[in-house]
Amino acid sequence: MTKELSMAACIRTVQPHDYAPAIALFVAAHPERERETNSWAKAEQEEAARRWVVADDASEEVIGYGAIWRVRPSKFRMDLVIHPSWRRRGIGAQLLKQLVESAHRAGAVTLQARADDDADESLAFLKRCGFTETMRMHRLVLRVAEAELSPFADLEPQLAARGIVMTTLQDEQISDPALWEKLCDLYNAARSGWPDPDPGGLTQSLRVDELRDMFSRSEIIPEAFFIAKQGEVYLGFTGGLGTGVRPGSRNQGIATALKVRAIASARDRGCEMIQTSSGNPAMVRVNEKLGFRRVSTEVRLVKMLRDN
Repeated sequence: MTKELSMAACIRTVQPHDYAPAIALFVAAHPERERETNSWAKAEQEEAARRWVVADDASEEVIGYGAIWRVRPSKFRMDLVIHPSWRRRGIGAQLLKQLVESAHRAGAVTLQARADDDADESLAFLKRCGFTETMRMHRLVLRVAEAELSPFADLEPQLAARGIVMTTLQDEQISDPALWEKLCDLYNAARSGWPDPDPGGLTQSLRVDELRDMFSRSEIIPEAFFIAKQGEVYLGFTGGLGTGVRPGSRNQGIATALKVRAIASARDRGCEMIQTSSGNPAMVRVNEKLGFRRVSTEVRLVKMLRDN
């Protein structure tokens, strides 16, 4: 599909030859998200995402990129990037219109956009277009060599004395045939109380197959994904999907113990830096207690596309 614009440019669905320039444009705007682009072509084939580029008619240069994808039933997210030299010409508004219309046709109730808290122009644009802030996601980093874990040396033994032990996804894959069902139950339970960046629409529990797909797409390292359990019950986790603890097991040091394990594992594997993000004030405090420092804050904004 191609849509002509009034400024000698056109919007078209992404073609194979568009990926390289679109990725370059996206990474220039969001260097911290470069890793996401590794899965773009696969996601397109699976229709998990819909992508468009804006091309200059004269040079065929890719000057804009946009995408939408479903994160939960009726809840979609989007990316929109315009080359700096082509901004303030109405191109972003036209591309946004394409994204909104496509999300609406796909059954979206809400559409989420994101911008850093110091991106005043982008935030003003989104608010003018009907997006409302829902939460802020703080990015934190830790230089692994500088991590001081000795103050937490007694935490895991204290938990073990109460029957709460730490294990890994790798070990559980070998020893527990019910791993995925139990992990899915834990993930759904741990979501209770998390800030919801996509309010409105339907909220459904994640299915086992959906969780396994998330693990596959996130390239989880089994030996670096940690699970806290008591007997046969999974209480908490940390890894490529974040950190979560069952509501009834919070405020006992489980999240901290899991993060200590993750930092020690990263150090053993020779990692120089760990990055994480959270919109949960309690989890931000846990990370900062362990030496993480905030480097930026991302604002999440949502536009309602239809009534619930």
